[in-house]
Amino acid sequence: MRFTWRRPNRVPAQLERRLRDALQLLDAGRHGSAESALTELLADSEAEIGPEHPFTITVIDALGSACYQQRNFPDAAARHRDAHHRATRALGPNDPLTLGAAHNLGSALLLMHEWAEGLPLLLTVLEAKKEALGSDHRETLATAQAVGSGLFKSGDRQRAALLLDQAYRTALVAYGSDDPTVVDLRHNLDVVLRNSR
Repeated sequence: MRFTWRRPNRVPAQLERRLRDALQLLDAGRHGSAESALTELLADSEAEIGPEHPFTITVIDALGSACYQQRNFPDAAARHRDAHHRATRALGPNDPLTLGAAHNLGSALLLMHEWAEGLPLLLTVLEAKKEALGSDHRETLATAQAVGSGLFKSGDRQRAALLLDQAYRTALVAYGSDDPTVVDLRHNLDVVLRNSR
């Protein structure tokens, strides 16, 4: 029997600083620069603290997001898939880092119209988030919105409408009608209903 879990190595301060700097580039819309910084950081993180350290996995997932923002969806999916696999092995299938990477992978797959893989993955993430966080948690609602959009674009408009309606009603009770999450859900639901007649 082989036990793979061990307490993660401490993250050096300079690696944490570099990740913060890269994420600031990402937030500022400098996606290419962020991708370059994250690629260099990934190599150093793997060498210094290991390939399955949560910090390293976070860097890989952020690298996928940098690719996603540049509309390079195949590379984004590859990075998010790598992060998801590593997180599943190191942390388990329901760890927040694992679920976050799975959500990002599913979203990238849907943008490539890979419905057969992306939708079941996101539905699994949705159920896991409901159980762990509750139906009204913003991360749960974000995944519900992604699933609803994917169902609609794949042609399953009835299921999309049902799922988005449920998510909208849940969010409305939790956050009120003026909340940005509620407004987005209402807009997406209206689009689905308008195009389902």
